[in-house]
Amino acid sequence: MNIAKVLVANRGEIAVRIIRACHHLGLGSVAVYSDADRGAPHVGMADEAFHIGPSEARMSYLDGARIIDAARRAGADAVHPGYGFLAENAEFARACADAGLAFVGPAPEVIARMGSKIAAKAAAVAAGLPVVPGYAGDGQDDARLAAEAARLGPPLLIKASAGGGGRGMRRVLDLAQFPTELAAARREAEAAFGDGAVLLERLIETSRHVEVQVLGDRHGRVLHLFERDCSLQRLHQKVIEEAPAPNLEDATRRAMTDGAVTLARDIGYDNAGTVEYILDTRTGEFFFLEMNTRLQVEHPVTEMVTGLDLVEWQLRVAGGEALPFTQADIRCDGWAVEARVAAEDPADGYRPRTGTVTAYREPVQGAVRVDSGLRAGSVVGPHYDSMLAKVIAHGRDRLSAVRSLRRALAQVRIQGVGTNTAFLCDLLDDDLFRRGRHHTGLLAARWPDGWTATELTDRHRAEAVVAMHLSRTGGAGSPWTALGAWRATEAAGRPGAATYHVRAGDVPAAAARIAGRGGAFAVALDGGTAVGFTDARLADARLADGSLDYELDGRRHSVFAEVRGSQVTLHTAGGALVLDVLLIEQALLAAPRAATGGAGDVTAPMPGKVAQVLVAAGQAVTAGQPVAVIEAMKLLQTLAAPRDGVVGAVRCAPGEAVEGGAVLVAIDAPET
Repeated sequence: MNIAKVLVANRGEIAVRIIRACHHLGLGSVAVYSDADRGAPHVGMADEAFHIGPSEARMSYLDGARIIDAARRAGADAVHPGYGFLAENAEFARACADAGLAFVGPAPEVIARMGSKIAAKAAAVAAGLPVVPGYAGDGQDDARLAAEAARLGPPLLIKASAGGGGRGMRRVLDLAQFPTELAAARREAEAAFGDGAVLLERLIETSRHVEVQVLGDRHGRVLHLFERDCSLQRLHQKVIEEAPAPNLEDATRRAMTDGAVTLARDIGYDNAGTVEYILDTRTGEFFFLEMNTRLQVEHPVTEMVTGLDLVEWQLRVAGGEALPFTQADIRCDGWAVEARVAAEDPADGYRPRTGTVTAYREPVQGAVRVDSGLRAGSVVGPHYDSMLAKVIAHGRDRLSAVRSLRRALAQVRIQGVGTNTAFLCDLLDDDLFRRGRHHTGLLAARWPDGWTATELTDRHRAEAVVAMHLSRTGGAGSPWTALGAWRATEAAGRPGAATYHVRAGDVPAAAARIAGRGGAFAVALDGGTAVGFTDARLADARLADGSLDYELDGRRHSVFAEVRGSQVTLHTAGGALVLDVLLIEQALLAAPRAATGGAGDVTAPMPGKVAQVLVAAGQAVTAGQPVAVIEAMKLLQTLAAPRDGVVGAVRCAPGEAVEGGAVLVAIDAPET
C-alpha cells in the first residue's frame, strides 16, 4: 500500500472510527479540529492534530483549502473525508489530487456525476435499473416545475438534487401547497448544499428503504456486500438500520444487488459506495433512488455480518491494492442492527439539544459494538449534526440481535444533554418492526400526534429521593450514615427524617418525606406511601458507582442513578429521567425559574443562526403563523406565533447568531 499517513477530514465518532483503522494498519493519523472540538476525543486519539478554524463548519470542516494545508504541514499523503462535510464534494476530491494527496473515495468525476440526483437517475436508467416516475430535467424555473407537478399529480416529493439526509425534501399532498413547499425545499437545498436545483418524484407512501453496499478497486473488480434495511426514519433521516433486510424475496435481493454492481461497474466506481432503493410494499416493485459515493453512517451492520472492515478496505483500495476476494467469498453471517443515539428530544418534534456531557457510560455486553466520539466533558453545541453515537448489536438471527440492541440501549448513560434512547427503545419494541413488516411511514402511523416520553411515576420519584438522601448522608454502609439523626447534616424534623421537593420538567412538583437510617427507609409522597413501597420498608439501600441498589419485599432492585448537584438522573429501560430533588427548606427559598420571554414572545429554542425573518413590526399575525426560521445542528426550524396579535418588535436579523432563549420576535396582544 502506497499510503503512510492519513489526514481524517472529519470529527466525532466517524473520525474516531477512521483513526482506529489507521492504527490497525500501522498508518500515521492526523486529526483536524475547530474551536468547538479542541478537547474532542478524536483530537487526542490521532498521532497529530491541527486547528483549522472557528466552530462554524463552513470556516473549518467545510473549508477544503484549510484541510489541504493541514495535510501538507503534517506530511500526510492521503485524506479520508468520512461522511458528511466534504465527503461527496468533487471539487475537494480534485483539489486533493492536485495537491498530491490520495483521496479515500472514488474519482472526482464519479462523485460529481452521482452527486446530482438528476445525472444519477440517467446513469441508473442506462444500467437497466427502474427509477421512480417523476421529473429530473434541467428546466428549473417555477413554472416548469409547477407544470410537471400537475402532470404527476399528488402525492409527490420535492427533493434536492445535490444532497440527501432529508434536507431539501418536501411532501406535497395537495397541488395548492406546491409553490410554498417548492420555495421551502429550495431554501433548504441552498443552505445545506449550495445548490437549489430540485427534482420531483411520485410519492410511494407505503415503502421500505433498502440499500446495497458495493466495494470496488482500481483494477476493475466491483463486488456487493449484501443489503441493508433503513426504513425506520424520522424527518426523512435514518434512526435504525439492519443487515440483511428482513422479509425480502430472494429474486428481489438478487435484482437489487446485481443492479448495484452493474451500475457501479458502468460508471467506473472504486472504493466503498451505496446504491439506495425504495421498495413499494404493496406491489413489491423497487426503484433506484440515488448512489452515495462515500462511507455510510450505517456501515457497521455490514461489517458485522460480513466480517470485513470497510474502512480498512477503503484505505487499501485508495493505496492501490486489489481486492483479494471474489463475490463467492463473501458470506452474510447472522444479523446486525444499529441505532443512532442523537442529542435531540423526540417528544418535541426531534428538536436538537445542546449541553455538556457530565457523565458517559457505554454498555458492556458481548456482541455489541459502540461507535462514539463522546466522553464526560464533551460539549454538544449547535454547530454540527446531532448524532452522538451508534450502538450496534449482532446475533445469530434477527430477534436475538434486536433483543441484544434493546438491552444495550437501556444501558447507555449520557447525562448533561437530552438524548433519544427512550424513543429508540420504543421503536425496537414495536410489533411491526419485531416482525420485520415496518416501513418508512411507521413513526407517523404509530404516533400520529408525536412520540411521548416515558411517564414519570411515583416509584421514580421515590427512587430519586432515596438516591439524593444517600448522596447527602454518605451512602449505606458508611459509619457516618449509621449516626442517623445525630448527624449535624440531617434535615430538620423528627430524628432520621427529611423532606424533599421533587420536580421533573413540566410535571407538577411533589413533596416527599423519607425516614430511616442505615439503608432502611420509608418514603411517602404528599402524605401517601409511594407506589411500590406499600406495607414494606425499603432495606439495604446503597448508592455506589452510579447505581442505586435496594431490597423490597424480598426482591433486589438495581437502578442506574446519578446525582449531580440538585439533580438526579434515573436511567430506566425506557430512557433517562431527570428530576430536581431539593431539601424543602432550600426549595422554599428557591424562586421558580423565570421564563426567558413573555407570553407573546417567540424565542430561540437553542443556540443557532437566524435563517429568515418572515414578519415585520406592526404586522398582524395569527397563532401558529410562521414568523422566523432558525438554523441549528444543520437543521432548519420554523418558529411560529404563540397567539394572535400584532408584531411589536423584531429583535433579530437574517444571518445573526443567537443564544438559546433569546427573544426573536415580540408579539403584542391584539387590540380589543
